[in-house]
Order: sequence, then C-alpha cells, then structure tokens
Amino acid sequence: MKKSVIAIYGPSSQGKSETVRETANLLIAAFPNHTLQAINTGADITYILDINGIKVGIESQGDPNSRVFQSLQKFVAQGCDIIICSCRSRGATADAVEDLHRNHQYEIIWSTNHRSWHKNRTQLNQIAASEILELIKLIMNGQL
Repeated sequence: MKKSVIAIYGPSSQGKSETVRETANLLIAAFPNHTLQAINTGADITYILDINGIKVGIESQGDPNSRVFQSLQKFVAQGCDIIICSCRSRGATADAVEDLHRNHQYEIIWSTNHRSWHKNRTQLNQIAASEILELIKLIMNGQL
C-alpha cells in the first residue's frame, strides 16, 4: 500500500469540510472495529483512525490560517498511511498538501465534491463522500 493523501479541494464555502466529515462518518461505519483518536470534534474534526493497523488521518479544516498545516504534520509524525483533508484550490493549503508528496512521498489524489446552484448540497456531498470511501478502500487493498 502506498502512502496517500486525498485532498478535497476547491474555493471557499463549497461544502469541502462537510464532505470530509461525511467521509469520516462513512469510514467509521464501514470499519466498525476501528480505534478512534478524536483530536478535535464539533463543526470541524481532526481524527486519526486505526483500521486493522492502517492509520487514517482526517482533517476537515482547510482554510488559510486554519489548523490544517499542523494537522498534516501531526499525521505524518503519527505515521498515517492515508490522509484525508480539505484545502483550497491554490495557495498555502494546496502547497501544504503538495509538500506531503515532496517531503514525505505521499501520493496525492486531488478530488472535489459535487457542486450545484440548484441541487441539495448535503446530498451531493454524501455522494462525493461515498466515492472517496471507495478510493480509500482501493488504497487500503493496494489497488490504487
């Protein structure tokens, strides 16, 4: 299995954090024998899940001047195999994700949540989270 980061990227106020939180909920439900280290809870989460020896770091804050920078470093220090985070399309948060590849050999999968002016955003984020869960399963099985 390759160390990987799935970065849900895009402009502000588009539901990236909600997609990350929903991905965490789906991951927890899909692997009920996990152990959870909840570092931050509430509107934005920072989790480290251990699923059969595979560590998954999850950070929903991805705005400039947020804790995403510290969380990514914590995930590396804790030996996370997979990192899921939100970040902006460009700038410091995207650079922090790219640093995971340059400095720590993480493969990056850039993903985005589904967006529409007229559709139910929560439902679209749930669909995106389901797709991200499938990516995570492929990574865990060494297929991606």
